[in-house]
Amino acid sequence: MRAGAARAARHAAFVAAFLAAALAAPPATAAPPVIELAAEPLNAACGPGTAFMRGAAAVAATPDGTAVFQAGARPVDWSGQLTRGALSVDAAGLPQTRQLWDAADLLDVNHARRIYTSALVQGVRTTMPFEWDSLSTQQRTALNRPPPPAKPLSDRRGESRLAWLRGDRSEEGGLFRRRGHVLGDAVHSAPLYVGPPRVDLQGEAYAGFLERHKARRAAVYLGANDGMLHAFDAVTGAELFAYVPDALFPLLNRLPDPGYEHHAYIDGPATAAEAQLAGAWRTVLVSAMGGGAQGVFALDITDPADFVNGAGALWEFTDRDDDAMGNVTTPPRIARAHVRTRGGVPEYRYFAVVPSGVNNYAQDGNADGTAANALFLLALDKPKDEAWRRGVNYYRLRTPAGDPALANGLGAPALILDDSGALRHAYAGDLQGNLWRFSFTGVAPWSGASGSEPLFVARDADGKRQPITQQPQAAYAPDGGYVILFGTGRLLEETDRERKDTQSFYAVLDDPSGPGATPASSARPMDRADLARRELDGAPGARNVVVRGRGFSYTGASARGGWYIDFPNAASTGERSTASATLADGKLYFNTILPGGGPCAPLASRSYVLDPLAGLAPDSLGLPATGESTGELTSDYLPAAPAPVTIARTRARRAGGRAVVAKEVAVINFGAGTPGPLAAARTRVAIPAGRISWREVANWRELHQAAKR
Repeated sequence: MRAGAARAARHAAFVAAFLAAALAAPPATAAPPVIELAAEPLNAACGPGTAFMRGAAAVAATPDGTAVFQAGARPVDWSGQLTRGALSVDAAGLPQTRQLWDAADLLDVNHARRIYTSALVQGVRTTMPFEWDSLSTQQRTALNRPPPPAKPLSDRRGESRLAWLRGDRSEEGGLFRRRGHVLGDAVHSAPLYVGPPRVDLQGEAYAGFLERHKARRAAVYLGANDGMLHAFDAVTGAELFAYVPDALFPLLNRLPDPGYEHHAYIDGPATAAEAQLAGAWRTVLVSAMGGGAQGVFALDITDPADFVNGAGALWEFTDRDDDAMGNVTTPPRIARAHVRTRGGVPEYRYFAVVPSGVNNYAQDGNADGTAANALFLLALDKPKDEAWRRGVNYYRLRTPAGDPALANGLGAPALILDDSGALRHAYAGDLQGNLWRFSFTGVAPWSGASGSEPLFVARDADGKRQPITQQPQAAYAPDGGYVILFGTGRLLEETDRERKDTQSFYAVLDDPSGPGATPASSARPMDRADLARRELDGAPGARNVVVRGRGFSYTGASARGGWYIDFPNAASTGERSTASATLADGKLYFNTILPGGGPCAPLASRSYVLDPLAGLAPDSLGLPATGESTGELTSDYLPAAPAPVTIARTRARRAGGRAVVAKEVAVINFGAGTPGPLAAARTRVAIPAGRISWREVANWRELHQAAKR
């Protein structure tokens, strides 16, 4: 049942609380305000709710062409969808997709599903079928309880609830609520495509692993608000398996209720990578749960077609294991770190690198008393019979406590790796505008890794802090160090739409090993005064905006520590940057959202293409220049970064003989309210062959090899 009136009442309460907080700031001793994480799509309560509202899309290169996977939610019954489309771009740069399947349709007729969960059985994390006789006593007790506001006494309907969750529809419209599809909605999660193992890792053991799994079935993973992480065959759309986290069992009894009020379950993104666990190579997925539960979980997805006979569920880590863990709304990362040296030989371990997220100070029985943020390193190879022990199988790096009058939380980090592929630095932003550097130059436990001061503090021209909710990106600076790129603004709770503070995009230089000659090496945190200003010129409804700014150098007597842009017309548009940017072939791509003036105001977005080092838009040759246009306006919400797709490639030589590869790139976006791709902007990219003038930290080795060809 869709309860639009209830949502409207909740929104009114949120607005009242927001205005009250604005008029009367809490005393310095008050606990930070708790964020009421929005579980519903923007504008979900503003229409009939019968159409699907689409979320972030994943664009993947597959053996049979470029594929687009996009999930969505239908508010009228909170059913979901996951579609695969074949993406093509014509010579004029116009994109189009042809839908191949919708996993929701296929799941409706799947009566032999393989669904699993896990529980601690005599202290051992055990993977088991999501079936009544296999569940633990605690799990059956949770399902036997009626949902709030009823008293938490057993009504003995747990087995029927489990059958409904598994897809049985015989009780729909009577004892339980009716669904349009068995697949639940996906709002803040995103499809994750995982193909064969990566080919660029070395070693005899990895070569054997790659040989065994190079032809494995590609899968697309999606967390949904039906309580499950689903694995679908990326070619056919058939469900391979689903996993129900143990941490979500206390909430599962709400889902079948005829009076269901929409709630978050697995409402956060996931990541996957190859990792060596106790000497054996595996492919591991780590997923956030967003507003569903405070924590993350890890699965062995080496063979998604035979999940139960692999390692299954590796672990779950929640605020019960460490009270500094909050709601994680950004993607976890996976990295190898140097933990010790024995006999002169370094030893490494693979970790999930996870921020504490938001609300770790919420009074839920596991609140963090300091209200300080943390970055966690969770060992992927933690034995299943071993309890979580800080300093043994996980590490927690704290930042100093922030302003208690403001909500706080840490977002996903950008990771810097050394020449051996081990974690060296991590950069993450928080809701109070601080950009933190965590350094891993020694061995575990990396005490003092974050320092006592942030690297940079984002404030607007009036000195007001600007929240950072996205994962930064990192590029190598021209003369050493890194340029950290991120936007500001938040859209975490319903009242955030009412905020009209000026937000910005920043590029901040940091050289952790430099001689101390740059602003980034000074004792105080950097701020916008250390950066070169860029200006955006354009009316609120203009199709594009013009970027202007003077050239600058990152070194020398008049050096600047990066650049910044303020989004204009904040009072009328509320423009902000909440989705992480994309770096590709020397260009920075990011989208902003213009949420309008009220809960049902039309949504719009702008799509930007800039040079990451200069902060200027590219000219017709692909070179940064002042006075060029970008920021194309679209009357739809763009929930993720653009997907740059090469549509033409030429190779030529300059007068000096240097070979140059020139690309024509279509900047493709997918809107929340529009089926298929939106009309694409075009840009030009020029890369010197044999050498590249800049490198994205995350994949510079691949780019370097590509430039040699």
